[in-house]
This record gives sequence, C-alpha cells and structure tokens, in this order.
Amino acid sequence: MELNFSGKELSGGFNLVAGIVPSTAMKSILKGVKVEVKNNRVELTATDLEVLVKYVLSAKGSEEEGGIVIPAARVNNVLREWAGNDEVVVSIEGGNCILRSRGGYFKISGEDFRQFPEIATVNVSGFIEIDGDVINDMVGRVIHSASTLKARSILCGVFVRVLGDDLIMVAADGNRMSSIKRKLSNPAGITMDGIVAVKCLTFLQRFLSECKGILKLGIGESQVCFAGEKGEIVSQLVEGRYPKYEDFIPAGSDKRVEVGRNELLSGVRMASFMTNEEYRMVKFIFKQGKLVLSARTADVGEAELEVAIKYEGPDFEINFDPVYIADALKVSDDDTVIMEFGVGDSAVLIRTGYEQFDVVMPLEMK
Repeated sequence: MELNFSGKELSGGFNLVAGIVPSTAMKSILKGVKVEVKNNRVELTATDLEVLVKYVLSAKGSEEEGGIVIPAARVNNVLREWAGNDEVVVSIEGGNCILRSRGGYFKISGEDFRQFPEIATVNVSGFIEIDGDVINDMVGRVIHSASTLKARSILCGVFVRVLGDDLIMVAADGNRMSSIKRKLSNPAGITMDGIVAVKCLTFLQRFLSECKGILKLGIGESQVCFAGEKGEIVSQLVEGRYPKYEDFIPAGSDKRVEVGRNELLSGVRMASFMTNEEYRMVKFIFKQGKLVLSARTADVGEAELEVAIKYEGPDFEINFDPVYIADALKVSDDDTVIMEFGVGDSAVLIRTGYEQFDVVMPLEMK
C-alpha cells in the first residue's frame, strides 16, 4: 500500500494527533499513532485511554484498505523536517512503514493496527451543532478557573450544559468561578450535560485550530464527543455530580464599580510584584473616583498604586488573590469592566462581557 500526501498536511495532522499520545505507557502500542485506510480515506488515531482523537487526511492511492501503528515521537520528528516538501510517500509493507520524500527515506517498524484500543461512542444519543470557533472561544474564557488539584476531581473539569437554545460552560475551583453562555440552534430540544476534563478541552482547542467549521457536540452518561468534518474527539467524562453553581453567584449587590480593563489589569499585575507564593494577596481600597491597590509582603517589599474608577458609594476595602482577578480581566471582551460587591466581605462578581462573568472570593488578612 502506497499513499501520497503533501508534506504540510501530513505533518500538521500527525503532529495534532500525536499531542494526545502519553509519554509513558504500559503498552508500547499506546505510544503510537494508528494510520488506517478505509472507505477511501486515511484516518490518524491516537489515545491515552481517556481521550481519543481521529483526524482524516486526503491522500492519493487510498483505494486499498489496511493500516499500521507507528511510533508517534519518532515519526513526528521526521515529518516535521519534511513539512515543507511538496510530497511525502507513505508505504505500508507488512509490519513496516516506509516514509519517502525528497532526499531520502525511513523504514520504521510498526505494530498491528487491529490491536489498537478504541473508545467507542456507546452512549451519546443526540448531537447539537455549533460553530467550532464559538466553542473554542468559550473554552478559552472559563478554563482558567478549573481546579488543578486531583483531590477535587469534580472541579478538575468544565461543566458543559445544553439547555434549550443555550450552551453553558462553567469552571470553578472553590475560590473562583467563571461562566459563559452562548446561543445555538437546537430544534430537537436536546438537553444534556457533563463534566469535561480540562485535558480534553485543552486538546480540543488545538483540534479546532486545524478543523474549522461546524462542530457536532454530544454528551452521554459517561462520554463526550466533538465531531467535525476532518475528525473527532471522544473523551470519558469526569465522574460525579457538579455542584449547583448558581448558588455561588452573589444574589445581590449594593456597590457597583466601573473601571477600565487595561488600567486595572496593569495595576493588579504591578501590585502582584510585591507578593510571593506564600503570601499572594493585594488589598483593594475603593474610594469615590479611585481604587488604591496595596501590597505589602515581608522580605519582599510594598507597593501602592491608584486606578481611576467610577464609584460613588462609601469607602470600603477587600483583599483578593491578584492572579484570580488578572485571569478574569484577561478574558474580558469589554474595555470597561463592571465589578459588583454585596454586603460585607462577599465575593465580587466581575462582568467580563455579554453573558459571561467571573466570581472571585475574597481573602482573609493573615
């Protein structure tokens, strides 16, 4: 079997699926990418047994059917060097894969593609369609709030819900929460939800950089599937029931602040220079017309910065982790950010754009 590809397309597709291949695995076959020819098309498949990705390539000479599993890292290095070549020829002969292009060839030992593990979409009963760019944008605006602690596995993912004509994504780590909502076409009235692992969504962002256009989304009891014209991602959902995130949203506010996004982001970032990992806290002192950002850390130093704001209420002060505030500001759509505070030391609700917001809990003075 002999297949002809453009160097750029083959390198791009192979590099994409190789991104999910685990660096260490009990079985050597999991360190490879399956190349399979069927139905007159070439599929590249890789998995770490939690996430599986398939990517479809066009190639000349794909009339025969068959395949092979080839080592991801080694082949990826070769194809990266040949990415600029007009043509790369892939030949499958027995248990070997031969790569040929301008200037030479590589004969690489492979494994039986029929032994490659699959993750079948066994319990996804319905799909909705949405522009891949919309999902990509939504993921990028909430993923920073997902927990990175394995002990909190339910929060180590993003809650994805389809309800009516809304697609909702929520991420939280117990100290902050991000939420975004976008409209979609759902004529069948499909309702579904699940906790999608951060690893899957991070890879989805890479996938969508190669697979433009409409994306199909389906969520079952234990799986999520994202399918596009050039491939699909199937992932196991994070087990468990997501907390009722609506209860984390402040019910009301008696103080409203308007501030320039860039000015506040710069001020928070600079104030954070006088913090450290052990004491990461900045005091926000709100006064009529101005916000004072104050940071003081033993053995580090201190800083005080002023930012112009629109605020006409009584003076008050509250402490926040500067990283959490900065993360919220970085994903804001608007030049002006609205911060809403309730009575006492309640969380701040930061409106960062249309149908999107972050909630950040305050810190207690040590």
